[in-house]
Amino acid sequence: MAQSSEVSVPPKSGLGLRIASALVMAPVAVAAVWFGSPWFGMLIFVFSAAMTWEWLRMCAPDRALPLAVVSGFGLAIAMYAQFLAPQILVLIPVAVTALVVVALCGRERLLVSVGCVFIPLTALAVQWLRVWHQDGLLLIMWLFLIVWATDTGAYAFGRAIGGPKLAPRFSPKKTWAGLVGGMICAAIIGGLIVHFSGGAAIWAITFASAVLAIVAQIGDLAESALKRRFGVKDSSNLIPGHGGFLDRADGMLSVLPVAFVLVYFFGLGLR
Repeated sequence: MAQSSEVSVPPKSGLGLRIASALVMAPVAVAAVWFGSPWFGMLIFVFSAAMTWEWLRMCAPDRALPLAVVSGFGLAIAMYAQFLAPQILVLIPVAVTALVVVALCGRERLLVSVGCVFIPLTALAVQWLRVWHQDGLLLIMWLFLIVWATDTGAYAFGRAIGGPKLAPRFSPKKTWAGLVGGMICAAIIGGLIVHFSGGAAIWAITFASAVLAIVAQIGDLAESALKRRFGVKDSSNLIPGHGGFLDRADGMLSVLPVAFVLVYFFGLGLR
């Protein structure tokens, strides 16, 4: 019997595409944080609008785009008003457009309301931290770095140690070792930032960084649970090689509002 001349070619790895996307996105994000307004506000709005659309794409796919436009309109007004003056009245456009979206979504009203309220409120929280806090730049860089450290530490420790799964129902690859590794890496980064910035609250920030690492992992698991509920692998394909904005920013999306509460209501500071 003649041997077939066809050769099986393994599928190409998406690693190169992932690296290329990261090399484009990371400098843009860091530059926007560094230079502040209006660039930072524009970055936050783009991310938030994209994540809202991705959320609605899963919860109400037949009406996702027009509902996302409505939500984005309210967020744009709120962010502009907050940029001028940080008053509680900026929440009104978010509340009104969220009510409109929920009324028109036709399905999954509870989940739709969560996305259309939580994502815009997070955008307003992070804009307040950057624009109106005296250490806004340092705070945002701290949060970015501890979330990245959490992801890196969780991956490295999980791969090296393995062991019991953290939440196999939602994310079969995550382990308890990865969670601990992420907490350790985040705590180290937090302590180093305070040390080199001349701050005195090293232990408080080190502890807060470890706690926020847990929050980041919870956000990651929550997005995995949402995708499993609707049977999708990625929230979208907007970022080549990475999936969607929600896939890349789920940890940050959960960390930012918690950090805002710690800073605004409890006076947590790096210096």
